[in-house]
This record gives sequence, structure tokens and C-alpha cells, in this order.
Amino acid sequence: MDQASLYIRLQHYESFQVGQMIPASSLHARINDNETNSCTLLIALSHGIRLYIDKIAIDLRQGSCILVLPAQRYTMEASNEEAQLARFTFETFEVEGMTLNSVAHPPLLCGYTYNLLFSQVKRVLGNEAWMKKRFYSSLSTSEMAIMQGRLQLILGLMAQLDEQASHSQNEEKIKMIQHTVQYMEQHYDEDLTVEQLANMARMVRWQYSQQFKILTGKKPTDYLVHLRINQAKELLRNSAEPLSRISRQIGFKDEYYFSRCFHKLTGNTPREYANIHLHTQQRIVIDSLGRKVLVPKDATRIVTDGKYTLGELLVLGIPPIGAAISIMKDNVIYHNKLRNIHNLGNWADPDKVAQLQPELLLLSYFHPEQDLQKLDAIAPTVILNSKFKLFERLRYIAKLFERSKAAEKWITTYEDKVRLVRIQLADAYIAGETAAVYLKVGAKFYIMGQNGLAASLYESLGFRPPAKVMDLIEQGQAWIEIQQHQMNHYAGERNFILASAKELQTIAHCPQIAILAELTPGKTHFVDSIWNHSDPITRERLLEALPFIFKKQTM
Repeated sequence: MDQASLYIRLQHYESFQVGQMIPASSLHARINDNETNSCTLLIALSHGIRLYIDKIAIDLRQGSCILVLPAQRYTMEASNEEAQLARFTFETFEVEGMTLNSVAHPPLLCGYTYNLLFSQVKRVLGNEAWMKKRFYSSLSTSEMAIMQGRLQLILGLMAQLDEQASHSQNEEKIKMIQHTVQYMEQHYDEDLTVEQLANMARMVRWQYSQQFKILTGKKPTDYLVHLRINQAKELLRNSAEPLSRISRQIGFKDEYYFSRCFHKLTGNTPREYANIHLHTQQRIVIDSLGRKVLVPKDATRIVTDGKYTLGELLVLGIPPIGAAISIMKDNVIYHNKLRNIHNLGNWADPDKVAQLQPELLLLSYFHPEQDLQKLDAIAPTVILNSKFKLFERLRYIAKLFERSKAAEKWITTYEDKVRLVRIQLADAYIAGETAAVYLKVGAKFYIMGQNGLAASLYESLGFRPPAKVMDLIEQGQAWIEIQQHQMNHYAGERNFILASAKELQTIAHCPQIAILAELTPGKTHFVDSIWNHSDPITRERLLEALPFIFKKQTM
């Protein structure tokens, strides 16, 4: 379906503070019975908005746009009471000659965040989006035409992002810009100009600056200043050299301009920063138990329990010296990366941990008080919130080890891969389908909540949990064991059956599985349980395997 062949009919538009929003259910109540095929487009006009679609959390940045299906329910919250959001409700029709045929939604990814430049959004929406507490319940004919045109422009900008993701020409531009970014990171101390970098990328200056900002979020000059200031921080923390020499070492010709830039970005003068950090060898962090933990600077001897931390550490380039990997070592896709990690068994046993002489312990679940006290006596111990979703975990751990830049780079790459996979699988499933994930271990059956493979389906691919699975998620259940006669109670429109590679060879003969498959013909998929993990390595590699999983013969 081509975007150009669509007709969009606007029904409602409003902009509001998130805390004063009109609930989605109230809005739907005003839509006529013949308009139940309406889609909703939400646009974040401020930072700090968290959206929940069918209870799945999505963090929005300023300029984020997201399309919500009629069958989906959503709520939102904001970190500040003045956060604003715009909402369009509309119907979509495909034009065929003189006929308008209703379609579910435009050819865009539903439930996926399109991060437009906020300047673009502001330019398209005009001043109306910033009029507080104004609700367009009855637009005049001319106002309706204006807002409908603006909606069409926003949808077009979202479609452009999809087109950019699939065009090799754009990929080549990105590679060229990334090359200049690497060059800046290696030659920040030289006299670099935007013209010079644009020539390296084979672009004119205005095009290079525009594409650079899309890729990095900063203008080239601002990015260079940040690189230099970050290097200055390193020098100030570890040396007592004069500011004049430090400023020259990082590429500033003027010591006073360096000081102004440093103060603007850090809130401290260079000398104040040096006095604070030069002799500080520890940082204070707050863990999930609310404890203040003194974390040693540049810790390298790290021990972890593994389940919600090991993959995250490895993807950040921080291999631990020990981990509790007895259960997972042969059941994860990245088992080859575990060879040089000392196996502590099934949990972080204090006696075994002490033998490794760690500098820091990172654990993802709470131990009895006596064990926690023993571990604290061995090394500073940080307890991670095991309920964190993938991005939250990765960002928390990255901040702990000052690897936030690496975490954001991975998240951006992952989101780009999700977009491409969803485009590739556009004909294989419909966004908004309900899906259930079952795990078979011997004679036992389990239903997954929002964990493992299910997390990828619900958080990244646009599937929705069936009602009874949603109940588990709301109760905080990662999974539960179910009886064979209960399997149909949790079934979705599409079902995924996890089992070991050995069990998959005979699983088709299982009567309960056969009955389940009869409920959704052609939509029951058999998957190796090695994919039933929530770490970033598994989640990223799963994207490569998904096309094969969907193409496999199903019952």
C-alpha cells in the first residue's frame, strides 16, 4: 500500500498537558459507531513522557511520534507537570479510482517510536500545538482542512524515516558521516572545520550538518566541543597540568574560551572540576534497595549473578571475572563468550565470590540479609532492579561504569534493526495481533509474562499480550507453570512454543500442542528455547533469526 494512494480523514485534534489529558476511553466514546476503525497519532511536544500501550512502557523524547491502533489502549505519565502532547484521531482510506476503501492504518509501524526532529514537528504543527488547554472538538471547515494537511505532513515525515532506513544510499551517507565522527574522535586536538569534515563525507556543508545532527543529535561544532570537554575532564581528573597546556592539548587555542565552554557544559570551571575529582577514587550510587554504595573508580574485577546483568556487561565491553552461570552457560546464544568467566554455580555464593577478590559486585536479585552483609564485606555490592526493562537495565549499568555513550549507541542500533525487521516482516504478521509464548520443559508447561522471547514480541515487534497473559504481567509474574488443560486459556491469535532443540524434534506429536495449533492454523511457531532470554545480545541476534522463525513450517 502506497502512502500516496491514501486519503486521511481527521476526526479530532487536541494538544494538552499530560496531567490534564482527556482519557482515550472518553475520546472513543465521542466517536460514532461507524468510526471505530480510527487510528490515533500521539506526538510528544516535551521531554520526559512515558507512554503505556497495553501496559507496555515506551519512553518518548521531544518530537517522538507513535501510531496507536484502535484495539490498543494507552495511558501516559510525565516527569514534569507541564509536559505537553498532541493527539490526532483519524480514519484511513485507500483510493481506488472513484472508490474509498477503509484500511486499518497507514503503511507505518504501529506502536513504534518515530523520532522526528522537534524543529520539523514544530514547523508543521504551527503555534496551535502550544495553546494550553485547547481542545479542537468542533473545527470549522477551514481549520479542519489545515489540521488535516498538517497530519498528512507528519505521517509523510514518518514514512520518510522508513524509506531512509531501507535505502542503501542513505546507509552510505550514514557510513560516511560515521567515518567523520571517528575522525573527530581521533583528531579532536586538531584545527577541524565543518567544511573539511563535509568534504570527507562528500557532501555540501548544509547537507552534512543536517545529516550529522540527525545521526548524533548535535551539530558538528557542538559535537567537537563535547569531545574536547570530555577529554579535558579526563586530564583534569588525572593530572595537575596548567589549564593553558590542557586547553592546547584538546584543541582549544584560547584558554578563556575553553573555560567558558567547560563551565557551560559542566556547571563548573575547569579548576573547580579538578579540585572535586582529582583525588576522588570513589563514586556514590543508589541501588534498587535505596542503599548508598561507594563504587570504586575504574573497577575491573567485577562479579555478577548473571541473569539480568551478564549480557548487558558484555555488550558494554565489560567482561566480569566471575558469574553464576551454571544454569545458563549452555542455554544462551552467546555461550562462547563465557569461556573466560569463572563459574560461581547457581548463585553468588559469598565463599566462592571471596576467592576471586572482586572490586565490585553487581547483582540482579535480592539476597537474604545475612548473605548481603557477607557480600558487602567482600566488596561494594550494587543490587539492580530486576523489574527494569532492557533499556532501563542497560542504561543503569552503563551509568554505573561510565559507559552511557556505548549504551545509547547500542540502543540506537537496536531500534534501527527493529525497524528494518518489522518492515521485512510486514506481510508475515499484523501489528496489534495478540501473541502468547509457551515454554515446554519435559512434561511441564509454562506461560511467559513479559520476559524472554515475550519481551521482544511485546516491546519491539508490536504484538499484544492476550488478556490472561496481561493479568500475569500486571501481577509482576515473569512466568508461571500451567496445567495441560489450561493451555488454551492463554492462547493468542498467534502462539510461540519454546522447547529445547531435542524436544523440538518430537513436539508436533504432543496432543496438547496439536490442540493449541488447531486454534490458530498456520500461526503456531516452534522456537528453540535458547532465544528465551532478555539480555541485549540475545535480543539483537533474535532480530536476525525472526525471518527464519516466521518462514518455518507451522502446524
